[in-house]
Amino acid sequence: MPKYSYRFNNKPVNKQNKRKKEVVFLPYKASMWDSLELVWKKAEKDKNTNAVVIPIPYYDKNPDGSFGELHYEADKFPPDVPIVRYDEYDFATKHPDVIYIHNPYDEGNFVTSVHPFFYSKNLKNYTDELVYIPYFVLNDPDPENENDLKGIENYVMVPAVINATRVIVQSGQMKKAYVEILTRNTRPDMRQFWEKRIEGTGSPKIERVKNLRKEDFLLPKEWERLIYRESCGRKKIIFYNTSISALLKNDEKMLKKIRANMKLFKENREEITLLWRPHPLIEATLKAMRPKLWDEYEAIVDEYIKEGWGIYDDTPNMDRAIAISDAYYGDMSSIVWLYKYTGKPIMIQNCETVEE
Repeated sequence: MPKYSYRFNNKPVNKQNKRKKEVVFLPYKASMWDSLELVWKKAEKDKNTNAVVIPIPYYDKNPDGSFGELHYEADKFPPDVPIVRYDEYDFATKHPDVIYIHNPYDEGNFVTSVHPFFYSKNLKNYTDELVYIPYFVLNDPDPENENDLKGIENYVMVPAVINATRVIVQSGQMKKAYVEILTRNTRPDMRQFWEKRIEGTGSPKIERVKNLRKEDFLLPKEWERLIYRESCGRKKIIFYNTSISALLKNDEKMLKKIRANMKLFKENREEITLLWRPHPLIEATLKAMRPKLWDEYEAIVDEYIKEGWGIYDDTPNMDRAIAISDAYYGDMSSIVWLYKYTGKPIMIQNCETVEE
């Protein structure tokens, strides 16, 4: 593990000498920046605020839980976002007024880990206000439905929710569910505490999706070649999403389903353009948790890219895929609940139905 030049002192900071409010944003994956970007833009426009974006490093985890390859995605952020390196900002001296994060897990993720300095349990010591905004969108639960509460409990009982000063979730319904789950897992007399800490004011991701227009995105030449026909105009574009959870749950069945889908879409490529956008952590997840599946999955991806009849989108910009596509097809995942705000058709794949 590399050494960093942070100065971890806890000397008090004289806030009266600070001319501007210091607000720091700590994204780790560029593809998840959309959960913080609108908040950053608002802070940046405030003349009384110094808004600082610091992409932080993260590691793949090896099967034994140790840290593997280090990733740092600062070069993948939009060009209009000014970046400060994580090892050039002195958190102890500056002691920012607010820190925003979207990584909830601390050491609890089996696939990746941000550098331990950036765990929420540590960051809360270097700011007056630690704010957690989830990087995902879920189906709004019924706070009085036990199955709904059980279904989201793993998203609620995470370190960032426990350690943050404020947690901003996607809706009032989601807030009620969070408060109920947190109260059950702590003490009954803490309900009022959680009511104040959890805010159901909405997800920045949803606001972004509602305002997306395909005209706002410049497409790569190779994409245009696959989307537009010389004589008949634009083909229909299908956003094909494959998720981590479906692969882990269904193993070889899901690989068989993906191959069958590729065959079907290839046969219909004159009418439809497939835009395959797998979850960005599939590679790291399979290598860590299902290493025997990785070789076959990698072969499917390599074959798809080599044949070149469809789009393979591994860029951080999910907004573009949502905006230019005409329909969603793929696994049930958080993208589904985000995509529904477009009003476009959604179809969920079933790995149990595979045509030979």
